[in-house]
Amino acid sequence: MLLQHSKSGGIAQTPAKINLFFEVLGKRSDNYHEIVSIAVPIRLFDTLTFNVTDDPCIQFDCIGGGKDVPLGETNLVVRAAKLMQQRFNVSHGAAINLTKRIPSQAGLGGSSSDAAATLRLACRAWNLNMSDSELLPIAAEMGCDCPIFFYDVPTISKGRGEQIQPLPPISTLWFVLLKPPEGLSTADVYAECMPLHDEQFRLPEDLITALSRGDVPAIGKRLFNRLEVPAKKLWHRFDEVKNHLLAAGCLAAQMSGSGTTFFGLCEDEAHAKMAFQRLRDEPLLDWEVLLVRT
Repeated sequence: MLLQHSKSGGIAQTPAKINLFFEVLGKRSDNYHEIVSIAVPIRLFDTLTFNVTDDPCIQFDCIGGGKDVPLGETNLVVRAAKLMQQRFNVSHGAAINLTKRIPSQAGLGGSSSDAAATLRLACRAWNLNMSDSELLPIAAEMGCDCPIFFYDVPTISKGRGEQIQPLPPISTLWFVLLKPPEGLSTADVYAECMPLHDEQFRLPEDLITALSRGDVPAIGKRLFNRLEVPAKKLWHRFDEVKNHLLAAGCLAAQMSGSGTTFFGLCEDEAHAKMAFQRLRDEPLLDWEVLLVRT
């Protein structure tokens, strides 16, 4: 996350993420699921500006993202700002503007990344003098993905996602993202997960070793996402999207998070550009195609 501060607010470039590994261990008594996830930030950014106002209202405007981006109280940016305002008795308000480039309802964590940036900008703009470590528990209240965006390196998350450990920096990885227009309900995907679970729980250690070595073929062989199983049951185009990436020459393809974005892992920049162009050239493919790197 790239932050620039001024006397009256600040600007943040908020990154997306993809999940290279995602296992679900079971459902907890608090109705969350116990997970193990490895997420990596990618260079696909929203831009969020935060300016202090004398009016205590939180004003929010969004460019891009379409109808999938709520503008009211359900938007995580608005919720994050109001949570900070109410919890710390802030008398000022804010005018927040978001330029959306990360696809919504895509498994890329865009709204969580935007919320994390809002917490950090609000803290500085409203002179709350809190460290990132103090903000992390508040971020966890905003959602399971939100805390990982306080780190600029790959992370492994456990519990319901709030137990986070940064992993060592990795060599640059290149991906092609493919996002069809339809989305999937995260709640529906999770609801189907445990009934379809094979109870063969995967471990992330081999993937972590491959990441540390920068061994791209080995990384491709160790990608895993438990949520693909329920997603495939709920969504008839699952195989179609995945097969497009493999046919374009990607080493491996996997759904990120609860979908519906898929990423194709490529050997290097040249390989990624070739796969990207192949997908762009498909005459009937009007889906969103993006070329990204870590």
